[in-house]
Order: sequence, then C-alpha cells, then structure tokens
Amino acid sequence: MAWGLLLALCGGLLAPAAAGGRHSLAVLVTAVTQEEGTHHYFMISKLDDVQIAYYSSDTREVRPTQTWAEQAVGAEYLKEKTQEFLRHEKGSKVETSWWMQLHNQTGGVHTEQVQVGCALSSQAPRDLRYQYAYDGRDFISFDAQTGTWVAAVQPAFAPKQRWETGKSYTQYVQQFLQYECLGTLRSLVQRGRAVLEQQVPPKVSVSRRDAPDSSITLSCHVRGFYPRPIHLSWVRDREDILVETGSSGILPNADGTYYTQSSLEISPQQDGHCYACRVEHSSLEEPVLVWGKGGEWQGPGVGGTV
Repeated sequence: MAWGLLLALCGGLLAPAAAGGRHSLAVLVTAVTQEEGTHHYFMISKLDDVQIAYYSSDTREVRPTQTWAEQAVGAEYLKEKTQEFLRHEKGSKVETSWWMQLHNQTGGVHTEQVQVGCALSSQAPRDLRYQYAYDGRDFISFDAQTGTWVAAVQPAFAPKQRWETGKSYTQYVQQFLQYECLGTLRSLVQRGRAVLEQQVPPKVSVSRRDAPDSSITLSCHVRGFYPRPIHLSWVRDREDILVETGSSGILPNADGTYYTQSSLEISPQQDGHCYACRVEHSSLEEPVLVWGKGGEWQGPGVGGTV
C-alpha cells in the first residue's frame, strides 16, 4: 500500500494510492553505421528498471550484469543468446544498408534501433512489443494480435511485404514474444524478486525562492527513492490540486535510486494560502515532514530529510 507523504503548511494525510504488481522485460538495440562504413552495435536488456545484461561490438558476447539474472537463465542460454546476437549484428548491417536505399541515401551516419519487450501484470501477458526505428523515427512495428507488420512511413512497406510474404521472420518474432520473452520474464522475476520488490523511501524537502519581480517559486525535491514509479502533486488549503509549472522528470541516480523535482509558481497575492507538496510512493506509510508558514520548518525531518 502506498501512502501520500504530505509536506504542508497545515499538515494532514491525503488518500493512499495502491501499488502495482507489473513487471516488464525490455531489450534495447542500437546500431550505428558511420560515414566510412564502420558499424557499431550495442544491446542492453532490462528487467523493470534494472539492467541485467548487455552485448556490444567490442565484447561480442552477451554478458550478465546481475548474478541472480545469470542464475535464472543459465550458462547455456547465455551462450545461445551470444550466437543469436552475433547473427543480429551481422544482419543489422545489411538491414541498415537496405533502409538507406529505401530512403535514397548513399552516405552519412545512420542509426537503426530495435525495442523488444513484454510485460506481465498479475501474471497476464501485456505489451508484446517488437519495434524498429530508423534515424530516430518510428519505422515499422509488429502487431502481436494480428501477426502483421505496421509500416510507420512509406519506405517501411518494403520490409512489411517481404516479412509477411516470407513468413519465417514473422513467425520467429511472434514465437519469441509469446513464448521466450514471457517465459524468460517469469524466470527472472522469480529469481530477482528480492531486488525488484525492494522499497527505498524518498528523502523530501521543499524550498522557496522569491524572485525580483515578486513572484514566488516553491520547489519540491524528492531524492533517493526506489522503485521508479512516483507521483507528485501540489495542494492548496488541503483541497485544491494545482498544476505544477515545472518538472525535472524522473532521473536516475548512480546508486540505482531516482530523483525528481516539481515546481509551483505563485503570486504575492496567493502567498497567504496553505500549500503542500504531495508525494505518493509505494515505500511510504505516513507523512513525516511539514512546512511551516513563512518558511518556518515544523515537525520531524527539519532540513528536508525523511
């Protein structure tokens, strides 16, 4: 159960939000062809937001980054994946050359990206994904429900026709998503549950800045939390939900936790109200910090720590 952490002038606990039970496996591939023809290929694999393996043109080997992930899939599976990505790397160079021709390009630096993944929510399959991008734009994707390819741009109709006519690659993609991806995801979740379900509560502080034009900016700093999903909102007089005027987004820290910041601008005429930064995260059970009137800090957590 996730609770709201209320950092307020007036204090008080707001309604809790439920935690989810969703896990996802993603494989992200980037291939870059340089002007002189050299081809660089890189893959990372992530379970939820935890990197578990990588491959590159330098290593030419699938290498696990988590011991528990290596134990979950086994040494033979990693050897098979290494051989598979050696073939993918070779095929990627051919594909990029073909796509350059489809775009009437004869040179330059070009990028092929592939995003493959699947998810489980309450053990039910979700979001089976096999998508290609070319030079930073959507190119073609696989529709797992219909078993067909969806061209995002005109040049992508050529691979769509080839893959749907030839069948073999389309069948490989469909079987990979429906069986291997989901099966591997289940094994990884079972082995890595202790890591995936760890809860690290955020450290939270609220600051105020008065600008020369008399406007006031309230900033809510939320640091060091895990897992990634989090929700911030601003409350006035414990009732109104205000729209933030700025956000950093959710950013990673070097230690695997996350950071985010939300800002709210108010006028001098609005300064007399009671404002709160509401933080919802699965690790929180009760409010622990209150911001007093006129910038005065009250209650536990003086100085902005939780």
